[in-house]
Amino acid sequence: MRKLVVLSLFSVGLLFGACNQSGNKETETDKEEAYVPLHKMNIESLNEEIERREAALDKDSNLVNSQNAARLMEAYAVYGENFANYPSAAERLFKAGELAMGLGHKVQAIKHFDRVYNNFKDYDKRPYALFMKAFVLENQARRYEQAKVVYEQFLREYPTHAMADDAEYSIKNMGKSPEELIKEFERQDSIRKAQGAA
Repeated sequence: MRKLVVLSLFSVGLLFGACNQSGNKETETDKEEAYVPLHKMNIESLNEEIERREAALDKDSNLVNSQNAARLMEAYAVYGENFANYPSAAERLFKAGELAMGLGHKVQAIKHFDRVYNNFKDYDKRPYALFMKAFVLENQARRYEQAKVVYEQFLREYPTHAMADDAEYSIKNMGKSPEELIKEFERQDSIRKAQGAA
């Protein structure tokens, strides 16, 4: 009888031990896969997360998955905000603006382009950030007066920039429908042809 009690206790002990070990394994796995919010990640972890999200978006080469694009935009934005002193911060924040614009998230796009322009004075795409802010204001937000002000600012600060002609054109034709633009092109084309014939 004594052997039976010892054997029963031993069996119960093994059962509890096995349950406890499998419970520990789940806990260790949970710790490894625990969600860490982007804004709490260190730079190495955030870089790895950005690479994962870029790879996920690249897999969608035929059709851009808006969810993957939004997740990547979020990671770029957090990087630009939390690690602004790193050389790649401006580029990632600019990319966040491009993704936001592509997704139709006009408020976020304006915010990201504005941050690039205001916070990264030496960034080579700084003029483009200002132009893109005006472009989003005009074409997505339909805030024509604000867009005009930003285009004019762009022309004052970057009069010889490659996008200066586009800014002038946008100011001149802001708010016109596609039909109105086509009529304007046809009228200008007729004028040029008449001047060429004379």
